[in-house]
Amino acid sequence: MSAFVFAPSDAKVEGGNPFAPDVFDYRARTTFNYFHELIPDRRSLIDRLQVVIGEAGDTELEQVFGVGGIERGVALAKNIYKSPLIAARKRYASGVLYQSMDFEGLPTGAQRRLLEDSVIVSGLFGLLRPDDLVPNYNLSMSACVPGLGSLVEYWKARISPLLNQAFRNRFVWDLLPDSYRAAWDDDGSHKARALVRFHNFDGSICQDDLAYRGQLINYLVRETSAKLSALSGWRHPAGFRLDEDLSELEGKVLNVVMTRR
Repeated sequence: MSAFVFAPSDAKVEGGNPFAPDVFDYRARTTFNYFHELIPDRRSLIDRLQVVIGEAGDTELEQVFGVGGIERGVALAKNIYKSPLIAARKRYASGVLYQSMDFEGLPTGAQRRLLEDSVIVSGLFGLLRPDDLVPNYNLSMSACVPGLGSLVEYWKARISPLLNQAFRNRFVWDLLPDSYRAAWDDDGSHKARALVRFHNFDGSICQDDLAYRGQLINYLVRETSAKLSALSGWRHPAGFRLDEDLSELEGKVLNVVMTRR
């Protein structure tokens, strides 16, 4: 049985439902708040963010929200507990990976597999299912929050046991960028973990590959048994094929290279 792990989108859709269940309520163990064990950690992070906003200068705030992202990041963080909510997959729908994933265009069975078998690694929430409700926010896993430190280190000990449990004895398609992948301390309890990279004609690694990752996810969730064999003979819409010479296809962690031809 396969599973998928990927990152959120930096671009986010505005709006949402102001009357949705409170996802920061310790008692709200709903189907729209799957990893509810992380609620205290989310609240601690948000509370610290709000203190930092009141005390820090621009240099420190740039480490949190990125260069050029301070004004928006501050405004969203100040109001995050009161923000309207929508499902994560809808919040991130304007991002390249999610557009290419094309959830609405998937058959019903593939939609169900994507919702049930996917985990999103988030800088603010730690872990999400695609249908978990989230507010609008601006916080990357690469952020460093004064008083907490790197979000990679903040989340690693908190989310790794949950990720390992979710993926136990499963074949995992790891579509995470390196900055998010660093937050997972993998205990190897999965059947195998496939790290996918895309290479150009000249062998160089594609830097802007979000669309390619999304198209791959779209294909894999349509397959009822989406294991490594699903890539054999398949041609990616952008012209990539599995490159067995460059790939490492033995062991618990597989390095899967898709080369454009």
